[in-house]
Amino acid sequence: MALKNRLLMTLQWGYKRSFLRCALLFLAGTTLQMAFGDVDNSFLRYPWGVIIAINYVYLLVLIHFKQERWSWLRQLSDHYACTSSLVAMIVMTIIFGLTRQDPTTEGLVGALGFSRMTSSWPFNILLLYFTTTTGLAVMEDLHHLRNRRVAAVMSHLAVFVVLVAGVFGSGDKLRVSVNTHLDKPTYVGVDRAGKPTELPFAVTLREFKMDEYPPKLYLLNTATETSSRDFLSVEEVGATTIIDGWELSAEQYLDMAGRMPEQSDYIEMNHVGAAPAVLVRAKNIRSGEQREGWVSCGSFIFEPSYLFLTDKLAVAMPRREAKRYLSRVEVLNEKGEKENFNIEVNHPARVGAWRIYQVGYDTARGRWSSTSVLECVRDGWYSAVHIALWTMLAAGVVMFVTAGGRKRRKEEKL
Repeated sequence: MALKNRLLMTLQWGYKRSFLRCALLFLAGTTLQMAFGDVDNSFLRYPWGVIIAINYVYLLVLIHFKQERWSWLRQLSDHYACTSSLVAMIVMTIIFGLTRQDPTTEGLVGALGFSRMTSSWPFNILLLYFTTTTGLAVMEDLHHLRNRRVAAVMSHLAVFVVLVAGVFGSGDKLRVSVNTHLDKPTYVGVDRAGKPTELPFAVTLREFKMDEYPPKLYLLNTATETSSRDFLSVEEVGATTIIDGWELSAEQYLDMAGRMPEQSDYIEMNHVGAAPAVLVRAKNIRSGEQREGWVSCGSFIFEPSYLFLTDKLAVAMPRREAKRYLSRVEVLNEKGEKENFNIEVNHPARVGAWRIYQVGYDTARGRWSSTSVLECVRDGWYSAVHIALWTMLAAGVVMFVTAGGRKRRKEEKL
């Protein structure tokens, strides 16, 4: 019983000590944040990021072999430290996800750097601590590889590589926002700090395409400017629904339409600026009163139109939501070679060490946008992270395959 109590006290003290260390690191980071502001990681740009990362790994190797001599070093690699550092990073990640990332945020959230989490001192210090505990655990796995499961070692090593790339590759990551215009080459963008940045290639927008969801009709209270919860999705002529006591039906639908001045009817118009229009028939369920008229969301050329049911109630169509949009671009690289890409959300183009992402367009013009907003990202550590992620996937497959064999061997022993 005494031995059990002693083990319990040791366990409790181990976790208390480890979480206290995390709290002190967070406090140190908060103090640095208050005193000096955000972390300036520009010193980690190539080649210094690589040099510091190599020395950091070498330091972890020394710590691993010296921890038998100095007991306080063992506290950085025990399971208490690993658990507490993981919990600390989970808490910081939750705060990251719940806090709007806006550099202009003021107050306590802004002062602590939570609105600029990736460049705040508390986050980076705890991330470095988590990377250290993970790295020392990997060193222990490699040192006793014969007694470890290969899949687990592969998984831990891959996580460590990703963390090292995230910490020491942060200064080498460059994000440049580029506004491309139709048939106009662009080779200068703006970085996160608003500083003009010249790209090693020129980007020319050749075409912008957008697929949209079907138009939706709502009941709009013009006095309070609030819309009904329910809506009618006009996917075809004849679509019908009941909203707040009114039966709405689409009698006619034009995907691309417009109307001339002093005319009430819409006509089909295959022209820049054309907007969807629906001829709506509305019937009051109780009174039987009917209204009919055209409803359109309008565009940068045409004004929107409404069907008024009462003095304060109208059928309205908001702007159609984008389902998918892409940019057909031409890239002229440093060698004078031209390459063509179709860039859309989550499908970037790769140009050397750069990746070009689709991030936006001219929302005022919608499908007729002649401007596409791209983000060019250079990350010299991308290949290492990519290999590490594939290693984690391979480790998962190995665990799945070998799990059945271990289970059979246990059953045979029994």
